[in-house]
Amino acid sequence: MKLRCVLALFLTSLAIHAADKPNIILIYSDDHGWADLGVQGSDKDIRTPNLDAMARDGVRFTRGYVSAPQCVPSRAGVLTGRYQQRFGVEDNNKGPLPLAELTIAERLKTAGYVTGQVGKWHLDLVGKKGEKAVRVSKEHMPHAQGFDEYFRGELRQFYASHDLQGKPFADAPHLVTDNRFRVIVQTEAALSFLDRRAAKPEQPFFLYLAWYAPHVPLESPEPWFSKTPTELPKERRQALAMIAAMDEGLGQLRAKLKAMGQEKNTLIFFIGDNGAPLGKAWDGSLNTPLIGQKGMLTEGGIRTPFLATWPGHLPAGTVYDKPVISFDVAATAVAAAGLPKNPLLDGVNLAPFLKGEETSSPHERLFWRWGSQAAVQEYPWKLIRLGEREQLLFDISQPDGENVKKNQFASQPEIAARLTKALKEWSENLSPPGLPTSFDAHHEGLFAEHEVIPPLPDAPKTKDAPAGSVKGWLCRNGTIGIQDGALLVTADPKAAKNAKPFLAKTGLMLNGPVTAVIKADAKVATNSSLSWRTKEQPDFLPANTIRFTLPAGSSEQTITLPVNGQAIHVRFQLGDQADGLRLRSIELRPAKGPADIADFSR
Repeated sequence: MKLRCVLALFLTSLAIHAADKPNIILIYSDDHGWADLGVQGSDKDIRTPNLDAMARDGVRFTRGYVSAPQCVPSRAGVLTGRYQQRFGVEDNNKGPLPLAELTIAERLKTAGYVTGQVGKWHLDLVGKKGEKAVRVSKEHMPHAQGFDEYFRGELRQFYASHDLQGKPFADAPHLVTDNRFRVIVQTEAALSFLDRRAAKPEQPFFLYLAWYAPHVPLESPEPWFSKTPTELPKERRQALAMIAAMDEGLGQLRAKLKAMGQEKNTLIFFIGDNGAPLGKAWDGSLNTPLIGQKGMLTEGGIRTPFLATWPGHLPAGTVYDKPVISFDVAATAVAAAGLPKNPLLDGVNLAPFLKGEETSSPHERLFWRWGSQAAVQEYPWKLIRLGEREQLLFDISQPDGENVKKNQFASQPEIAARLTKALKEWSENLSPPGLPTSFDAHHEGLFAEHEVIPPLPDAPKTKDAPAGSVKGWLCRNGTIGIQDGALLVTADPKAAKNAKPFLAKTGLMLNGPVTAVIKADAKVATNSSLSWRTKEQPDFLPANTIRFTLPAGSSEQTITLPVNGQAIHVRFQLGDQADGLRLRSIELRPAKGPADIADFSR
């Protein structure tokens, strides 16, 4: 009898202790632009009823940031709660995550949590991107970073500790092949993890679910794809379908938690890992109305969908406008688990700010360093450095703030000096220390294309001209130069996989509709397209694209662009057969006003 009473008291104390420690779920989507969350109200075509319900039940952060505009460093930052530049994981080529760095899972295990990982990991890659040396290191997989259970993988192959029915593998990490749509498989793995938790409700859990969507390769999963608007480009429809699959998966997870009686005892974060890529590498997602894209430290590259819910603990229906960052997940989780505040964490516990117990901003400043770019935000001011060639200061209180015409670096010298000093001081504690000094033509091209910096200077009129601008047209993913009275386009062999060359021209003022006349000599028929955006459209919208074919031989093509308003930016996608394409002239004729004529024969 005495033993039974002691056991009952022990189990009761465990239950009370567990009730003080919420379950925690961190969900990371992939290349998911700020616009693609229905509750943002940015795009009428997006449908995310379960994510919208999560926002209504909790908090929507309108200025939620990630620590990098690229997946590996962003994931290293969110899982450690630290600036990933402190331990050298600055870009996709700088992995793997050092085992000495503690993840959220490792920290929570000290508080009695069981931990699980599902989906994209990418913190175990060894070698440089584009080289055969790239491999997955089993020594750096989730089980080496504090995860008890895992189903690690992106597309069709997964390294797992358990099968989807919950049976453990004796030879874990065990390689599993599943040819179904990736989001379905990853959702099932997450649900399987929750099923195993039902047997021990007294033990809190941490789940890191990293859906590999809507990242390329794009798919057309059913039943979601057939529900998308048929008039949209295929890429946009695929992205909408993949996001809808994640949204439905979130609904299933929350329903499972409710059935387990754990809904009110679970803190959930949903965050995008970086902004959507645009251009030829477009994954169909949008960053509208933010400026820029994946690979840029402008808002479109680092500001993403960002939600949190914890029924009864975080105020429902809250729209939080002060800047927060992905590091805050770790600090909030540690505090919720009852662990002491750790000075090594760069984030803050968001709960007191969301409850109104703290009225100041969670962060005085936020910092970034990635490749040739560095930035510091002291809201509403944001300073961006592009190598040593460009120093930019913007008021980002409005979505169109990061525009070359609104650069206040010269007109606000005191603010510029203060933020420059803060950025330099922060950078001295990184590995390696200091601010970027190298020049990156690709990054500069991105900034010019999005009108964050002035158009690039004209490239030399030589056969081997480097990527740049000729008569106002700049080239991405390739090189251009004048040869024998024509603009010669050559694809860049070092460009990312599937990144085809395209031309872009900014600073236009073309009243629609616009007629494009293209004179060209092509070795073979070339699939092409023209896209445009207006002043009111920071991103290229899917509907603003006209596709056509440049036939083999010499031709003159006339294409009507149904521009509604005034086109300020045009892209000319050159397709798979750009090598050897010779453009004799490109004319853009507006309904009113002078035409923009680039005659390359002169």
